[in-house]
Amino acid sequence: QFVRELSDLCREKKVVFSIDNYVPMYWMHYNHKEEGIFADYVVIMGYDEYTAGSAEAGPGSSIGFVEQGIIDTLASVPNNKVINGIPFYTRVWKTMPEGLQIDGNYGMTTIQEIIAKHNVTPTYLEELGLNYVAYQSDVDGNQYQMWIEDSTAVKNKMSLIQKYDLAGVACWKLGQQENADVWSVINSFF
Repeated sequence: QFVRELSDLCREKKVVFSIDNYVPMYWMHYNHKEEGIFADYVVIMGYDEYTAGSAEAGPGSSIGFVEQGIIDTLASVPNNKVINGIPFYTRVWKTMPEGLQIDGNYGMTTIQEIIAKHNVTPTYLEELGLNYVAYQSDVDGNQYQMWIEDSTAVKNKMSLIQKYDLAGVACWKLGQQENADVWSVINSFF
């Protein structure tokens, strides 16, 4: 009911009304069909596949996870109202003798600095659509892992937006040290 009433007020004030949701597997209790009727856009937050609550390290936004989120959303919402949200951050996972934890969420520039500092070369994991790095720190002896959100990952996610003819892309979050080449990649799809 809130969404219905808010949509009326937004139209009256000529304000674009969008609803941001996690991928449907995380929000099945919402009425997606009604959101699609009353909102101008439904934004899928196509990230947080593995979080601090996860039992194991993993990507924040693998291509399969993103595509399944799109497919599930399109079951209830028309494609011309769906916007896919992509991350501009990478989680750095740290495995210590005490266990696993997230060492931080870092923007693209910082991730490139970490990679250079540890003199490691990313490996492209085609099945995930992401570059991956693992290394052991000379400083603390802990194991670190990163599934990297970079221009390669953005290109793969943009290709899904094109494949499903979605309304557009949203990015979390602007100004989070995204590399300049990311904008060229995004613009090449429009």
